[in-house]
Amino acid sequence: MNAAPTTIALVAPLVFALLSTEPSAAQGTSAGESPPDATLKIPTTLAASSAGMPANAPSWAVEGVPPAVWVLVEAASATPDRDEAKRLYVDAEAEARRGLAERPDAVGTRFALAVVLGLRADVEGGRTKVRAAAALHDELTAILQVEPEHARARHMLGRLHAGVMRMNGVVRWVATRLLGGDALDDASWAEAERHLAFAERSEPEMLGHHLQLANLYRDTDRSGLARVELEHIFERTPSSAMEEAVWAEALELRTELGGGG
Repeated sequence: MNAAPTTIALVAPLVFALLSTEPSAAQGTSAGESPPDATLKIPTTLAASSAGMPANAPSWAVEGVPPAVWVLVEAASATPDRDEAKRLYVDAEAEARRGLAERPDAVGTRFALAVVLGLRADVEGGRTKVRAAAALHDELTAILQVEPEHARARHMLGRLHAGVMRMNGVVRWVATRLLGGDALDDASWAEAERHLAFAERSEPEMLGHHLQLANLYRDTDRSGLARVELEHIFERTPSSAMEEAVWAEALELRTELGGGG
């Protein structure tokens, strides 16, 4: 009798439990600190700007991101209710797919879908998480075929590589072989760093670029470099709910790293 089904039956519950363990959508702060503006409001009006995007759009919302998508994403980032965040991300994905169906060649609209898929991969568990991550990989590949130096797509691809590398061996094997995530099989720390460092160099004003590079440095035993990236975050004030969440996570990471080099 083939032993594979028995092995799968034994490890699958563990895998789903591990894949489901993620921080909440709206993270708290550590060490008694708060981001400079802890009362950010989700915009309900979309004032036009000369750049073609609403003046109150968050910094991550490049041209082509449908306003309905970023409003839903910001609301999800702001809520402490994990289930509500999941519902908002589902709605945001539907809006992004609707926009992409109307404008299939619009890189910004495809990027909007990639953002939502990445966020869903963060908060979902099990098969949904892996499928969202695999779909994210496909969308990022499509974007980078058109714009190889799209810094935010490079950031997300680097983050995806790093996320796969953080899985333990069993979880990674099941995710890539059994749950439909074979597109994630070529992940490496080197590729993660290449993409994240490119994004950080290209857009140093983006707080998330510094945070994800800091996380990578922590996980590859370079805490001194991680602290440098965190200081870049604390030099700036968050201007959206998503940036506020980045600031809060950076505080937690600084506490985790402690002193020393």
